[in-house]
Amino acid sequence: MKRDAWEQEFRAVWRREERFLRQYECPPKSPLDQKVSELAPEKLIETLRAAFEKAVAVVFDKGSGVVIRENRRAEQQRTYQINAYAAHLQETRRSLRAFSKAADRAGRGSVLLGGAAGIGMGLLGMTLPDVPLVTVLLLKCVYETAESFGFSCKEETERIYALRLIETALSEGAVLRENNQVLEHFAQTGIWHDPITVNLQIKATARRLAESMLYGKALQNIPLAGAVGGAGDFLCLRRVRRYASIKYQKRFLLRRRMEQD
Repeated sequence: MKRDAWEQEFRAVWRREERFLRQYECPPKSPLDQKVSELAPEKLIETLRAAFEKAVAVVFDKGSGVVIRENRRAEQQRTYQINAYAAHLQETRRSLRAFSKAADRAGRGSVLLGGAAGIGMGLLGMTLPDVPLVTVLLLKCVYETAESFGFSCKEETERIYALRLIETALSEGAVLRENNQVLEHFAQTGIWHDPITVNLQIKATARRLAESMLYGKALQNIPLAGAVGGAGDFLCLRRVRRYASIKYQKRFLLRRRMEQD
């Protein structure tokens, strides 16, 4: 019996998720990565953690308008409504894929801008000045992906989801699988199985960002050679954007099926 469009799309995004999890459960590490991790002082990690934590807190304090302008949000909402209407008239793989295509277009610019900024700062041997920009672009990637699938990050639970998504995307090993399951539980129930606040999640996400970007930021302190480290901003943004597209598409499909049942 031929599977319907929804099931085909759900299986496709599930396979994308499994590929992501397998790729980053045990990512290859070069001897240079390991050496930097061993030699980098704990103070650098704490400095980066504090910088990311402050940057996220400032963005949240000033509101989501810092991440997505209202006219941009309105445009994305119109696109979502058009795609939703088309899918309602006829649910095909093409109509369902329109949402992920919109998400892909939305996040591409942030990834490229982040990479260019990181390389530029690296050429100058500057590390911390690009942390606020990287933070805004990370949140922008996630927020715009969410909007493309009909989710708004204005509510506290959705902000926690966005922060946990970033933390999970940059995790490795068993922690990656565990955190992914936490996000799955929320997607299916709308409830966090553990008590969490935005402030606590900001701290956890900032710590993960600092640890995952340690190698790049350590190199960024060296003029010219730091351009290699600055390219880490691009890799980080691309990885988070890829994972966000997977998780929000799965949530979208699950919500759509629950609404139809």
